[in-house]
Amino acid sequence: MVGIYSAGDTADAKSFFYFTSPLLHYDYRDSEQQKHLLTEQFAKNGGMTSRLLEAVWDAPDFYFDSLSQIHMKHWSTGRVVLIGDAAYCASPGSGQGTSLALIGAYVLAGELAEACGDHQVAFARYESELRGYVEANQQLGAQGVKDSIPRTQLEIQLRTQMIRMLPHLPWKGFLTGKMARATQTAANAITLKDYER
Repeated sequence: MVGIYSAGDTADAKSFFYFTSPLLHYDYRDSEQQKHLLTEQFAKNGGMTSRLLEAVWDAPDFYFDSLSQIHMKHWSTGRVVLIGDAAYCASPGSGQGTSLALIGAYVLAGELAEACGDHQVAFARYESELRGYVEANQQLGAQGVKDSIPRTQLEIQLRTQMIRMLPHLPWKGFLTGKMARATQTAANAITLKDYER
């Protein structure tokens, strides 16, 4: 999947490239190698994709990474506790990274306050309060990636035709509403406690 989006108030535009592959082995600090990997994946696409790939070589903000999740049995050990992406990344496919981090920080701070600084009690409660919410958002992320990145030529063609037809379909609101409801369900999969200040 290749796309272009506005960079906000500037005249700049940004592009993104998503592809599926087996686990890639590459030097995480070698952006030239990463650019080669990217261009190899999309070399046969032609058209606008070729023009975007040419721009990759001069891009000052090139970024290459996998859409990954973090699954851990426990988010703490001893006096060390993880939060946000370090503990439970749901992947950019969820669109919930900031929410997970902020809500995680709120719950951790609240549980530390309620436990009067007893980190063992607070860490256990933090995980207990947050685990279901995290799992719901990780499922959203996995489904989002599965739904948006086609894996075969037929899936690419079907998705492209669906996107072209969507504005003209009488049930387009149902499809967009279904996607919005999935995000809202995951985003609201926790009832936050009102911790005393």
